[in-house]
Amino acid sequence: MAVSPSTSHAWYPKADSYWVDPGQADEYPFRYGDVFSTPDHPGCVTSKGQRWSHVIILHPSCEINAKLADDTAVLVARVNRVESLSKRQHAVVRVGWREENLVTKVAHGNTFWLPPLPSQEDDIDWYADFRRLVPVDLKSLVESGREACMTHDARVYLIRREVYFKYRWNMTIDDAREFERQRIAGDPNFVGPKPSWD
Repeated sequence: MAVSPSTSHAWYPKADSYWVDPGQADEYPFRYGDVFSTPDHPGCVTSKGQRWSHVIILHPSCEINAKLADDTAVLVARVNRVESLSKRQHAVVRVGWREENLVTKVAHGNTFWLPPLPSQEDDIDWYADFRRLVPVDLKSLVESGREACMTHDARVYLIRREVYFKYRWNMTIDDAREFERQRIAGDPNFVGPKPSWD
């Protein structure tokens, strides 16, 4: 199988490195990449009127400042069960690549795979859909409750995948990590534990 230069890095980290241990999550402020229960918002329902399962924060791209007003808009994306897709798509969404004519290419670029959430006892895989975005007010998001706090390492993979979806810029994971390292180093208001690579 021929592999294009753009496939030199996996799209996702190992499943066990996605989520901060629930016992330590309170040390981390709400931020980009965290998964919440779906807030009570008219935009967070399917075309059939069913409420979304979960949402993931995509903006602000850093920490959610505690000084923000309750009506501050936070951009969230819909989180779906992988099993809602056809079986043929399960593995493709899980790895983010597909093989076509012996060449590996990006697949389902609008998705970001998520392993089972630590807040749940079942073993369900999820994916965020960058095409299903809704601005919700901060108060309703906080009241809905955080289900999973994303690690710094997993957040870098999310940044890389979202940048690819928006701009078709397939930066390396090392570049994405360096951009995030510089952002954190230049942020005097950064709160919570810093990544080991900062």
